[in-house]
Amino acid sequence: MKTAKLITMGCKVNQYDTQSMRETLRRNGYAVLDGENSRQQADLYLINTCTVTNVADQKARQAIRRAIRQHPNAKVLVTGCYAESDREAIEDIPGVTFVFGNREKADFQHYLDLLHLETSSSTEMVPQASNPLLSIEPVKHDAIREHARFSTGVSDAGKRTRALIKVQDGCSAFCTYCIIPYVRGRMTSRPLADIAAEAQRIADSGIKELVITGVHLGAYGMDTGRDRDIADILEHIHDIDGIERIRFSSIEPMYFPDTLGERMAALPKCMPHFHLPIQAGSDEILRQMRRRYTTADFAHLVGNLRRVFGDDVGITTDIMVGFPGETDTYFDESCRFVEDIGFSQLHVFRYSPRKGTPAATYPDQVSPHISAARSQEMIALGERLNTAFRRRMLGKQKTVLIEASREGENKRLAGFTDNYLRVLVDAPESAINKIQRVTLSALEGNWIAAA
Repeated sequence: MKTAKLITMGCKVNQYDTQSMRETLRRNGYAVLDGENSRQQADLYLINTCTVTNVADQKARQAIRRAIRQHPNAKVLVTGCYAESDREAIEDIPGVTFVFGNREKADFQHYLDLLHLETSSSTEMVPQASNPLLSIEPVKHDAIREHARFSTGVSDAGKRTRALIKVQDGCSAFCTYCIIPYVRGRMTSRPLADIAAEAQRIADSGIKELVITGVHLGAYGMDTGRDRDIADILEHIHDIDGIERIRFSSIEPMYFPDTLGERMAALPKCMPHFHLPIQAGSDEILRQMRRRYTTADFAHLVGNLRRVFGDDVGITTDIMVGFPGETDTYFDESCRFVEDIGFSQLHVFRYSPRKGTPAATYPDQVSPHISAARSQEMIALGERLNTAFRRRMLGKQKTVLIEASREGENKRLAGFTDNYLRVLVDAPESAINKIQRVTLSALEGNWIAAA
């Protein structure tokens, strides 16, 4: 049997895309091997890359070279955002078989057919460094103006308790630091009927939790005349038997629908957790980023969510440090705002100039040693806020979806609460993929122990 290994870098949208391509591989007779770093040889290696930062590009190149080195006889296919942004650089790596972009992921079957045709036409393996597949003319498209494309979707998330479902792709926001609109295409909403059909297939596979994902979730429906929004998806799939939890991956605050919180609160399966990327807590930096909201707007949104869901609602965020022109004063404003909001968790990123974006040409670029120091300070603040939030949850009862993962010193089963806290539960294997009500009893490292 043919074998394949897959590696995914970056966001949950990429994770979903990899899952879809994994199913295509299995339909073509491939056994998908677990473990990127295992030495077991594979016939095909698929790398789904990210390009959100320079570090992401570097990690992608390292992963590609490691795959070629560890699997010298494998066909090495590279896709994803880095493949969109710098296809030529990847093709210049000796040993790469083929490169295709995000919109071409929907044609993955076609590329597998090309591989099989090329392999069957010769009794000898074509040397990868001169593989004729690299000379195939790429699909011509205008990355900024074209709509994103969708694959046939996912029907089996494997041995998991939750599954991603992509309902939207692309972005037309053009924040000044961001490369994503250039590599993902225009905001594009997936048809509601396709979403519902995929949610039903996932439910039939035994998955209990759906994670709604997309590049710009709040923009769902904008490209179709606002005839529907993200809340319509929730209401459409809420009553599917077998699905017991629904949550979002991330929603940009500038497009958060006004009635979304109230409509979610009326749906018991919707989880009280929101990942709202703030990016900066300074109004001047938000303006320079072209984020289209103010700190007051963001605080108003969070206040509404806490009014609807209560103070236990999980509010997590992404925040960037070292954006061009970020003075000590603006950074201090960000720190104060983050503390005032009281996020339950922070994901901290250092600004990375992306070629072709406006911010890459801005004056007053922040020096690496300053941005590194600010990153450490913001990370420490996030850890304090996370500890304070988790401590406030002690003694409360929460529901946890038990996963097949043993963590912590005593290797207890782990899972997430409804408001997205990682919990350790002393439970038997039979509890996996079941929802239990537990009492949060003690902090234990990055986890909370449940009684």
